[in-house]
Formats: sequence, structure tokens, C-alpha cells
Amino acid sequence: MLRYALLGLLAAEPRHGYDLKGAFEAMLAHAWPVNVGQVYSTLARLERDGLVRCREVIVQESLPDRRVYEITELGLKELGRWLEAPSALTSPARQEFVLKPLLQQLTGIGDGGELLWRQRQGLLEILADLDQLGDAINEPADRLAREATVLQVRALLEWLDRFADTSDVG
Repeated sequence: MLRYALLGLLAAEPRHGYDLKGAFEAMLAHAWPVNVGQVYSTLARLERDGLVRCREVIVQESLPDRRVYEITELGLKELGRWLEAPSALTSPARQEFVLKPLLQQLTGIGDGGELLWRQRQGLLEILADLDQLGDAINEPADRLAREATVLQVRALLEWLDRFADTSDVG
């Protein structure tokens, strides 16, 4: 999915790797941090596949040269194809967040109540961060991305409550 996010960001305007990293994280209300190495390796694959190209190289004195990328016509077609296709729903069971309590209950390894408490605390911290971020977000699309993350976190909190109510760890 990162490849399509980078294609979309490059369709909006040419950018270099660090700028892409920052724009990607800001677009998703910083809910999905990405390693700059992932960005550069994905850019290399996109360039190899003819979906992006280096538009210019900015020479820097004390840092490595900065390559500015732009999307190609082929990249625009690929992005359009992906945007038009319906998205597959990721199963909650494929999330580590859901898997840990299920495995803890199955195996009895560790303290289930402590695990649920830590999971809850982590989610509450995410909500607090998103709440602080809310005032700083000006772009409507960024606000919608933040709202999607808030709703997902609230749903996971509700799932934790239901899990605690139906298990012997609550």
C-alpha cells in the first residue's frame, strides 16, 4: 500500500524521499509512521518499474544529493487503476492487537488482565495524541484520515471491553 501512497503523493507534486515520508505521515495523522529506508526502497522499485522517475538531483554540500521524483504516465495509470478498484477489508484477526489477547487466553502465558490494561493504555495514548493533533490539522483530507483513525481506535477499545467481559481476565 505504501507504493500507492507514494504514487498519489507524487501525482500531487514532485518530492524527494524525506518530503514523501513527512507528507505520508501527516496525511495519515501520524498514525502510520514509516521508515525513510522503506520510502527509498519503494521509490527504487517504482523507478525500476517505470512508475516514477528522477526529475532532478539537488546537490548538497555536507549531505547526500537529494533526488526529486515525479510520477510517470504509467504511474498515473497504475494509480488510477488502484484507486478505482474496491479495497479489500483487512481482517481484524490479522492485527497483532487482536491476536495477543486471544493467544494469551489460549496459552495462559502472562497476565491477561495486565495485557488488556496495557493494550487499553496504548490506545488511550493514541487517542490523546490524535486529540492534540486535531487542532493543528487544516486540510479536510487530513482531518478525515485522523477521524478514521479515531474511529478505529474507539472500535478497538470497545472490542477490548467485550473481550474482558467474555473472558476470565477482565
